[in-house]
Order: sequence, then C-alpha cells, then structure tokens
Amino acid sequence: MYKREFENLLKTKKVPKATLFYGACAYQNNLLTRALLELLNASGEEKLMMYYDEYHFGSAKNFLSQASLFGDRNILILKTDKPLPAKELSTLVELCTKNDSSYFIYQYFGEDKKATPMTKAFDKFFVRLFKADYNEAVSLLAQHANAIGLTIDRYALGELYVLHAEDLALCVNECEKLLVLGKEIQTADIHTHVYGLGAVSMDRFMGKLLEKKDIKEEFLRLVEGDGIEEIRIVNALQTHISQLFLFHAYIKLHGTFDAKAILGYPLPPQLAAERSKLSIKIDLATYQRLLTLLTDAEYRLKKAGNIQKSSYLLSTLIKFQSFL
Repeated sequence: MYKREFENLLKTKKVPKATLFYGACAYQNNLLTRALLELLNASGEEKLMMYYDEYHFGSAKNFLSQASLFGDRNILILKTDKPLPAKELSTLVELCTKNDSSYFIYQYFGEDKKATPMTKAFDKFFVRLFKADYNEAVSLLAQHANAIGLTIDRYALGELYVLHAEDLALCVNECEKLLVLGKEIQTADIHTHVYGLGAVSMDRFMGKLLEKKDIKEEFLRLVEGDGIEEIRIVNALQTHISQLFLFHAYIKLHGTFDAKAILGYPLPPQLAAERSKLSIKIDLATYQRLLTLLTDAEYRLKKAGNIQKSSYLLSTLIKFQSFL
C-alpha cells in the first residue's frame, strides 16, 4: 500500500488490526504510527511498547490474547531493526484478526529487502516509506511547525532542511527549539539562532570533519549534549558525501555546477559554491573509500550489540579523516 492510500484510509477513521511500516524514512514511520494511535485514542494502559531487544514473543502473544472485560484494547507497538521469524509474525497478526480488542503496529527499521517477506503476513496493510523529496519534506516540516504553533516561512524551512543534511527528525527538534524566540522565523533567523540555541549544526560538524579539524569536542556535544544517535550521524554523512559526489560528477561533465540540476532543489549561493569547491578536492577513489567506510560503520552500529557506539564512531570518523 502506498503512503497516500494509507493516509486516505485513516481519513475514513478505519484502523487496520495489524499494520507494518518500513522503509527509508524513520520520521514518517513514527509520524504514521502516532496518527494511528491518535485515531485509536489509546490510553497508556492499553498499549504495550517493545523496542528493539525488548521484544519477547511469549509476552507479545499473551498480551494480544487477552480478553477484554471492560472495553479496553490490547495495542502492541513493536519497534525493531530485526525481522521477526515468520511463524511468530503470523501468530501475532492472526491473534489480532481473531480478537476484536487487539491491534498490532510493527515499526521495522531494518533493511528493506528483509521486510519484503514479512509483508505477506499483513494482507494489504503494509506501507513502504521512501525518503521524502525536497518539497514533500518541507511540507511535512510546515505541518509540524503549524501543529506546535511555530510561524516560519517555507524558505526558512528549506534552509533548515539543507543545513541538517536532509534529516527530518533533526529539523523537527530544531523547530521545537525555535519556538522560544516567540516570533515569526525567517531565513536570517536560521543562520543566526540555530547554533545559538545550543545545537551543533550537523552541516558545520561535517565541514570540520572534511577540513580535517579536531572534531572530538563537537562530536561529544552532538551525541551527549543534543542526544543525536550515532546511526543518524552516519546516515547524515552518507547523504552529505553522496551529494558531494554528485557535485563532483556534474562539474566533471559540464565544467560548472548547478545545485538545482544536481539535487533537484536550489541551495543558497554561498553554500552551493562551498560544496562545489570541496567536491572537486576529493577524487573518485577516495569517495569510494569514504562511502565504504560509512556503510561498514552503519552495519556495525546496527548489528553489534556489544560495542561502545560513541567511541567506535569517533574512531571511525578519525579514520575517515585519514582518507582525505
């Protein structure tokens, strides 16, 4: 089922008994889950949330099997990056179809190809979420800003999206912080206040990283001060390096750069010029080494449960700088 089809389903006030969300956009995954829970008007006592390694089949099965004596519901929300065994998944979905009071929302954050076999258990109620394009991302941010009472113009939202390496979750957090200004937010305010509110700009951090400057202090502020997960830093870097490669390839082909032609949306002139200049300094072999290193780091952070993630990522980023 496409995202738009599912959103239209929600408008009819119909809630599937079992739903699977997966794909490239964690923010939209969480957004649709919240929409489902709001439609169900679920109380805290009715929900059982299992995150990642908290999942236990017996507990999930028992919860969904409970009979309702007072009209209460059993709403299981599972958030994991590992696919469930087929038999366990089928059992949980089947329990929901048989028990009028039971609902199952499965938020899967692992590899898309591993989610494909699981979709069969959910009939048609599964939604693959793709990375939002620029216009859709800005529209999602505008909806969030309106919901929290933040007045901000569209170009300022676009600037925020670019500065935070197209990470919707980071942008949403920033909108919450911009509320304290108590005014309409424009592009100039993004440049002036985003850093001043205590958040380290991901774009500025990546600039220091690529300039081979000392990143230890700002890295710790990102992870410990702003609470940004290590995997999100890796994903933001992957996006940034991929964009630099696109600039590099375009300049090699055309002898100049055009941010809108390269990315599908315009960048502020100074930022576009900086990216074009930096992109040419990196050769093709180095791009390959950098992206391979980041892919390996992403895999290790997702799969290895016995490592100290921040220390591992910092050492990886120091190795990253050695390739430049």
